[in-house]
Amino acid sequence: MAVNETEMPIDSPCPVCGKKTLVYRTAELEIPNFGKCLETTLICKSCGFRHSDLLMLETHEPMRYEMKIGKEEDLNAKVIRSTSGTISIPEIGAKLEPGPYSEAFITNVEGVLNRFVDILLQLLHTYPDKRDEILDVMRKIGHIRHGKMPATIIIDDPFGNSAIVGKSVKKRKLSEEEVKNLKTGEITIDLKDIQRSQSGSSSTK
Repeated sequence: MAVNETEMPIDSPCPVCGKKTLVYRTAELEIPNFGKCLETTLICKSCGFRHSDLLMLETHEPMRYEMKIGKEEDLNAKVIRSTSGTISIPEIGAKLEPGPYSEAFITNVEGVLNRFVDILLQLLHTYPDKRDEILDVMRKIGHIRHGKMPATIIIDDPFGNSAIVGKSVKKRKLSEEEVKNLKTGEITIDLKDIQRSQSGSSSTK
């Protein structure tokens, strides 16, 4: 449930239409079994451009959440994905990684499957020569939806801002190596690496 909702105009042009009709909305959310977070949304009232993110108001460690999908009821498990979260379904080779235009969302497992279908439909038009492979993945998603094909949904977040909330969810802390291999959707600097390189260069002088 959202509390403390605010909205304020932004004196900057929309990145899509160029009009200065942007508003910035914030809302505090309390997500059961996960904690408090701040949902931020940038909206253009002229063209409908929208970009959202989720910021945790409580400290979280780098985490992996993993859940087996075997029954139709598993599709109702809640999925919280921040702009730094990577969602993957290994059985069909699907992965949603952070990028410059990543958007946060709160949905369920079925909603994640729908997002993958939307992406596949776009790829179908872009790569018609891959039609058979794309349609095969879409068929597998249909089987997962109806409980005819077991699958696993995984979400990794180096900042701990994403999660899967459900009865059979397993979670664990990510290792430093796993965190380094994840995309974050933003520029990060490892100060330890810089310090090592500086000490290494100074020792050669």
